[in-house]
Amino acid sequence: MEKTKEFILKKQDEKRRLEEASQECTICKKEIILEIDKNKPRLQWNMESGSTLCKNCYDSKEADYDKKLNFCAICNKKMGFIRYNPKPKWEIEGQLCRECWDKNNQSRK
Repeated sequence: MEKTKEFILKKQDEKRRLEEASQECTICKKEIILEIDKNKPRLQWNMESGSTLCKNCYDSKEADYDKKLNFCAICNKKMGFIRYNPKPKWEIEGQLCRECWDKNNQSRK
């Protein structure tokens, strides 16, 4: 019981220290003063846990993620219901519309 209690207290203390120390944006290193300017990154962005973003960086990251999710990576056409993931050997980040996927598939054979 004592070891478990020590472990939990140690984790809570470590978490508290991380929250106090992370008073700057992870991306731009700007100091975050107001509590409402602190934003936690989304899970889908694959950032380190405990990261904090300022309002500007959060908004730009959100816009980039939204664009990558809702628009074709090649022609920037709005995606419909059906989306195509590029093959890993194509080295394209994002999703493709049907026309772009077909073009890439034919040209790379």
